[in-house]
Amino acid sequence: HKKCNMAAVFEKYDATKLAEYVAAAEAIALEASQLVVGAYEQPRETSEITDKTVASLDLVTQTDKACEKLIFGKLRAQFPSFELIGEESASDDGGYTVTDAPTWIVDPIDGTTNFIHRNPDVAISIGLAVDKQPIAGVIYDICRKEMFSAHKGSGATCNGKPISVSKSATSLPMSIIATNIGYGRDTAFIDWTCGNMRNLMSKTVRAVRMQGSACVACVAVAAGRQDCFFEVGPHPWDVCAGAIIVLEAGGYVCDVTGAAFDVSSRRYLLAASQQLASLVLECVAQPVPLT
Repeated sequence: HKKCNMAAVFEKYDATKLAEYVAAAEAIALEASQLVVGAYEQPRETSEITDKTVASLDLVTQTDKACEKLIFGKLRAQFPSFELIGEESASDDGGYTVTDAPTWIVDPIDGTTNFIHRNPDVAISIGLAVDKQPIAGVIYDICRKEMFSAHKGSGATCNGKPISVSKSATSLPMSIIATNIGYGRDTAFIDWTCGNMRNLMSKTVRAVRMQGSACVACVAVAAGRQDCFFEVGPHPWDVCAGAIIVLEAGGYVCDVTGAAFDVSSRRYLLAASQQLASLVLECVAQPVPLT
């Protein structure tokens, strides 16, 4: 495998350019959020829902598609040479491939099931990857009106104010660990998920949380509101922006197997520190299933 020369990447994409990319993504996310807010304020029954799975678990609404269309249109206009990957277009096109080229990776509504049920954990995520490495990103938590932003070397912010991962989460009894169940309903996946909970609880973890949105969970780690998030099954649009925000907030990211972070692996762990990540990894059963 080719190693990414990050020094070369950041020589080409210097801090000034990266800041411009973040500012553009922030403005686009805010504009797209108005579509979500308008729909969110309508009765739940008005959501036009289709599903991507026979079990009707992985849902999409017309608002998801409208948001992605708006975001893609703005990004194409401002960055015509960049590639685009989005959750809804990837579903329509039958897949995606993250290349080394500069690529905007977009989740127009992360937490679609939450959105349909009018649960407030809903976010827009716009991340930028180069050589398959996240280098800039924004996540807008729509209901809380919180804009989380970062680019390589910038530190992370929420509504313009610096944020940091927790420094006190040095053990599981001191930590809130987040995960999501996802869409797997086969026996092996159920047993793996429940086994992880059993392992964490037997180590007297302080608490376990499930937001139903990987993006909301990632920024909660970055802001020190919880201490680790792990999940198997998300896609690059769920974590690209979140990973750079957590890293710039002083955190650590890796694969749920313990391997190096890979934006395309669909196995992600983001933590306040490598020390805490190691403690959580001891509780994650191996091998890791992938549905």
